[in-house]
Amino acid sequence: MMLVPFYRSAVRQFDSRIRAVGPAQWTSSTPDADWDVQRLVAHVVNVQNRFAAHLGGRRSSPTAATGAELVDAWTEASTASVAAFEAVTDWSVAAPLPTGVPGTLGELGWLLTSDLTIHAWDLARAVNAPDEFPNDLVGAVLEQTKASHERWFRPESFAPAIPVPGCTDDLTELLALSGRNRWWRRG
Repeated sequence: MMLVPFYRSAVRQFDSRIRAVGPAQWTSSTPDADWDVQRLVAHVVNVQNRFAAHLGGRRSSPTAATGAELVDAWTEASTASVAAFEAVTDWSVAAPLPTGVPGTLGELGWLLTSDLTIHAWDLARAVNAPDEFPNDLVGAVLEQTKASHERWFRPESFAPAIPVPGCTDDLTELLALSGRNRWWRRG
């Protein structure tokens, strides 16, 4: 399935941004007004851990790492999650989505790939790192996100989608679907 290479690409994107976080940036604001960099990264680490644990038939615990410790926690979580993705032989297996609706392992995998891509952009903006992404990754994630937007983005967890003109680029459209303004800058 084409999902695995896109997931690996999203992991690389997030990895390059987390390694750009400076010591004083862990408390910097992000495009999500409720999160600082530390909370954003802890969320991403926890999501990766939950996925790897789910596929391994285990339970995961929220990370206790803070600040720069989160880089090591991310490395461990992403390594385990990539291994879990690569071990899947049947993406059509039923799997509950975090939104509580039934789905397939494939849909869950695309949701995680989308989440990771969007949060890599959040992190890039928060720490003034490059915020451009490979066109193939953004195009694939946008296609999946558009098809599943109603199932993935609960109103209680996400800002409403932002309308964009029909001639906008894929990254702007993807971010707008998740309630993000592409031109957000830290205040």
